[in-house]
Amino acid sequence: MDLTPTLPRGGTADRGPLTPHRPSTTPFCDRSPRARVALESLSSADITDGLTEFELDAAMTYLDDDTLRHVRRFPLYEERYVLLTPVDGPLAAQPTARWAQAAALPLCLLGPRMRNRRIIDECFAADGATATPAIESDSVAGLYAQLPGGRWSSVISHAWLHMFGVPEGMGVVPLEGPARGPRVGLVVARSEPRSALAEALLTVAREADVRDALDSLLHTYLGGGHG
Repeated sequence: MDLTPTLPRGGTADRGPLTPHRPSTTPFCDRSPRARVALESLSSADITDGLTEFELDAAMTYLDDDTLRHVRRFPLYEERYVLLTPVDGPLAAQPTARWAQAAALPLCLLGPRMRNRRIIDECFAADGATATPAIESDSVAGLYAQLPGGRWSSVISHAWLHMFGVPEGMGVVPLEGPARGPRVGLVVARSEPRSALAEALLTVAREADVRDALDSLLHTYLGGGHG
């Protein structure tokens, strides 16, 4: 199906580090070469308003956000958190690490205004710990820029590995604790029928199986591969 060249717009939530994954956007563009995709970072309220007013076709966000209204939710994956830490660090050789153990390391994390940071802080608290990072960044790129050099560790969503990989000299250690990661997915307007653009994006997202793709990539890094 080759959609008309209407401009589909999509949002990502709360100025945070959620990014649309190539397994969804690339097949969409391949199937609909005349359609153009515009990506914006929006608050949950702006996502709700944009979908309700038909200014957005779809958005990628945390599905457990109670402020999202009048939308239909389509889960893509559940975030899994891992520790990026120097390969010669005290936790690098462990198969897993507790959140409380990670809190004791010299950390570089996203800033407290970021939704993802607040989620991570909740995970630390659930394991009886509080993280006090030495460095905070308002972007994932800025965070990654601090990691090479062998001093700092960070806690990231496994989905970031898809975009940013693992810096040289760093290892990946899954984090364990009582808290579970939030669900991430697509939201569209609740009204029926859905727009052809939203329906096409949902179709390729289902076919891409983002959850399996991200889990497979994480398994590759845990096995020592950086390909």
